[in-house]
Amino acid sequence: MPYTLAKMLLWIVLAVGLGIITGWLLRNVTARRQIARARSQRGDNGEVERLRGRITTLESTIAERDRRIADLESDVAPPADADPEPAPETAGDVLIGAPADPETEQAEAVLGTPVTIDDLKVIVGIGPTVEELCHGIGIRTWADLASTEVSLLQTMLNDAGARSKTNDPTMWPRQAELLAARDWASFAALRDELTAPSDASTS
Repeated sequence: MPYTLAKMLLWIVLAVGLGIITGWLLRNVTARRQIARARSQRGDNGEVERLRGRITTLESTIAERDRRIADLESDVAPPADADPEPAPETAGDVLIGAPADPETEQAEAVLGTPVTIDDLKVIVGIGPTVEELCHGIGIRTWADLASTEVSLLQTMLNDAGARSKTNDPTMWPRQAELLAARDWASFAALRDELTAPSDASTS
């Protein structure tokens, strides 16, 4: 009888010990998973905060630029009592006697198409819809786009919906950088490279 009682107590002690060890291991694994999840969430939150800071910086830059433009326009505005200049004569859509812009003339000669300075649609991959999206986050000039990170452009496209997600903004800042530098020849070469049809592989 004492032997049976001792054996029973031994089994009880072993079962309790095994339960304690199992509980400790489960709690340890759960804690590690929670720590890993918290770290990944902190990383995602950090990326969101960085992008928000970038957007805030762009918005303040745009506000400052608009203020300076308004100041310049007020400085060159004609007096209220000045006689208005006669409207220039036109032939179709072309102004007669209007001075030509040497920059756009040179760009059109190299690129073979009419060019408007800071027109984002000149860039391969940007159409009217994407241009509107860029304007919405403060990208209005070639220089603005050249200094924008690709990750911010991709976030902008993702937020716009499935239709815009198919666009690839990887080369937009590089194209904008060449345009802002008025390096028309290099831009034309890059544009032709990006728009060239890929060779079909033959068996």
